[in-house]
Parts: sequence; C-alpha cells; structure tokens
Amino acid sequence: MRVTQPAHLISRFLPLLAFPARAGAQTVMLLAIGVAVKLFDRKRKREDEAVSLQSQISDALPLDPSLVGLPITAFAVGSFWRRLPFVLAITGTVPTPELRDAVMRLVVQELSRRQPSARAEDRLVVDPLMLKQTARRLSTGPR
Repeated sequence: MRVTQPAHLISRFLPLLAFPARAGAQTVMLLAIGVAVKLFDRKRKREDEAVSLQSQISDALPLDPSLVGLPITAFAVGSFWRRLPFVLAITGTVPTPELRDAVMRLVVQELSRRQPSARAEDRLVVDPLMLKQTARRLSTGPR
C-alpha cells in the first residue's frame, strides 16, 4: 500500500486552476469567503435548533403540577455536526429522589417526541431540606 502525500495529490489538480495569477487569487478568496459564510450559517442554524429544543423542554416542565416552583432548568448543547445528537443538561434542585425521577421521565418523554436523537443528562441535586423550606413557606403564608 502506497502512502500518497496531500501535496502530491494537489499538484495533480493545479493545471486545472491555470488562471492568470490575479484571477486565481480572487477566485480562491471568493471561494474561501463562501465556505466561511456557509459554515457560519450552519453553526447559527444548529444553535437555533438547540435554543428551540431548550425552550420546548423548559416550557414542558412547569406543566406538571408536581414540578411547579422547582428551580429546574434545561440547557441544550449541540455539536456543529448534525450527525452528533443534542445533549440536554437538566440542572436544578429537587426535594426527593422520586421528583428527580419524575423530572427525568418527563424530559426523556418530551425529547423522544420532539428530538428522538437527543439525550438527556441528569445534573439534578436532591436536597431534602428543600422540602422543609417549602412546608415552612406554605404554613406561614405569603408576606
């Protein structure tokens, strides 16, 4: 098996680019600008998809009555390449492990409906003291 150097391959195609020096440089510059614009546009579209997915999941969380008032956020990260799935990090604090499971079940259900290739990453923290603080707030009433 023979290893071919990239420069050797490129040198085979150089005669095809036999333009006057000035026109060749301009063509290369226009091509480079076109590629850069296309890559920037692809990155922007992928970021827009991530923000859309993030907002859809964040909007679905308060619809469950048991999750209302919990400080839970969703943060979507998407790779530049479409082949790699979005990763949705779910962060926040919940008072019980059962609520943690309920949150993750809801997120996985919503992801499977909206973006089947995406995956959820559990970054929730269980804080039992949170339950006591909520009970104390409810017993004293609004201020």
